[in-house]
Amino acid sequence: MRIGKARYLAPAAAVVLLASACASGDGDSNEDAQERVAALAAEDLNPAPREDLQEGGTFVWALNEYAEQHNMAHTNGNLANVRRTAAAVLPRTSRFGADGTNEPLTDYVLDYGVSDDGLEVYYELNPDAVWSDGEPITSEDYEANWITRSGQRDGDFQVGSTVGYDRVDEFVIEDDLNFSLKFEEPYSEWPGLFSPLYPAEYMEDEELFEEGYSKAYPVTAGPFGDVEFDDVSERITVTKNEDWWGTPALLDEIIFDSMGSDAQAPAFNNGEVDGFYLGYDAAGYELIKDREGTYLTEAVNHGHRFISLNGGSPRLEDVRVRRAISLGIDTDVLSQVSLEAVNWPITGEVNRLLRSSQFGYQDNSEGYGEYDQATAQELLDSAGWTLDEGETVRTNEDGDSLTLDWVVSDDLAVAQDEGDIASEMLAEIGVEVVVQQVPGNALFPEYVIPGNYEMASYVLTGTDPYAGGSKGNYGMPNADGEWGNNLARTSSEEIDGKFDELMSETDPERYAELANEIDRLLWEEVVTIPMFERPGLWALNEDLHNWGEFGLASDYVYEDIGWAKKED
Repeated sequence: MRIGKARYLAPAAAVVLLASACASGDGDSNEDAQERVAALAAEDLNPAPREDLQEGGTFVWALNEYAEQHNMAHTNGNLANVRRTAAAVLPRTSRFGADGTNEPLTDYVLDYGVSDDGLEVYYELNPDAVWSDGEPITSEDYEANWITRSGQRDGDFQVGSTVGYDRVDEFVIEDDLNFSLKFEEPYSEWPGLFSPLYPAEYMEDEELFEEGYSKAYPVTAGPFGDVEFDDVSERITVTKNEDWWGTPALLDEIIFDSMGSDAQAPAFNNGEVDGFYLGYDAAGYELIKDREGTYLTEAVNHGHRFISLNGGSPRLEDVRVRRAISLGIDTDVLSQVSLEAVNWPITGEVNRLLRSSQFGYQDNSEGYGEYDQATAQELLDSAGWTLDEGETVRTNEDGDSLTLDWVVSDDLAVAQDEGDIASEMLAEIGVEVVVQQVPGNALFPEYVIPGNYEMASYVLTGTDPYAGGSKGNYGMPNADGEWGNNLARTSSEEIDGKFDELMSETDPERYAELANEIDRLLWEEVVTIPMFERPGLWALNEDLHNWGEFGLASDYVYEDIGWAKKED
């Protein structure tokens, strides 16, 4: 599961720091909250059959980021908002169900499968599949993507993650429409490869890899295409592909309208947008929860919210300091602030690799995720950060203060709240936190991705149901010392090894055991501080169908999104 970064951070109402928090929403007990989570649907798309939907129309979809880089293989393109556009216009190999099962996406791949020993995967491509420039989609496109994404390509290619592709030992082309991947050991997560797929030339050339899909989609191959970027309105428009060889798209166009998270609910309420991720926007929830004609989804979301600690910072490179930070923040309080106001169950449980709808899901935070100021202070003392009498901020032997920069988007009020509340908590153990507001569109490309931060809170969402691809987010750097998609810049060889073992495992019980072992190791290393599983709460016009919360399916069937037929 290669997890992409998402800025689905929604504003919360003004809050007061609480000394303690209950572990559930709307007055539920913890047991009741767990029952409510267990009862959540795997997906909620306001479903309707195509025959009940009209042909034509425009869907205005609100996003909270106007991303520049749309090459998802690139470090700067590994964003959930980019995925939303790319999935409408570029090839993918698999279609996943709400239960995580997969099948070939026959618009591009007529058939695929794996050998009995798990060491060879074959693909049979759809001969009707063509790029928008008229060139057929062939085995050579897949090979080019594999070479670059596995890290083998000579040149300066800023590849975010090689996970999965680097396990392929040999790429064998039989002809234009048939190829196979050979592995030295089984790779159980192979259905997640090549999603999305880019044309060979944009994987082979350094400049095209870097610039080709920067605010552009020069070549597409999906039910939608003809992608237009409007820098003034910060909108991206995709238009129905009349040359599409698959089931025709119902909509004429989709407009991805970028705006601050706190602006999305008012825009929806005013009829300016047709759907958006509501999540834990308390003010937005109050504004539209009783709005006539609104459909609110309730399902398991394929993401979790957390605090990232930059282990590359001299102040955070010592794991004892990171553990102290984790113990010094009451994440139950932060969860309550975000979830209670939208009446979402608060269980106090979260897992980085497994969702609550998946087999083996459990919380692995014992000893590291609790609120324990006394132990936090002992850890800081042992790490050489002492609090002198009469002082409020710890210093080390060189006189450096333990002051941490927490960056937040200036249009995400909930992130500001999280930073402010956590800073009060950490002040009690002698850690100073400076919350720095930065422009929303700059948060990732200018601060988090290049490592110009020490603390930040955001969300990782899954692009498929698998856990192994998360190695890119949590694993060790490559041979050149580049951390790629691991924005926390800390890990261990043990974590890497466990991920490798996980990706070769085919037994569901052992797979779940390994996923939980990795999650526990990530707690011990304090790569991140998880807060909660993201709510599957979307708001949409009730006449819009087949769009909303997709859960483990990880994407939409874009051609089936449409508006209900008008009554005569």
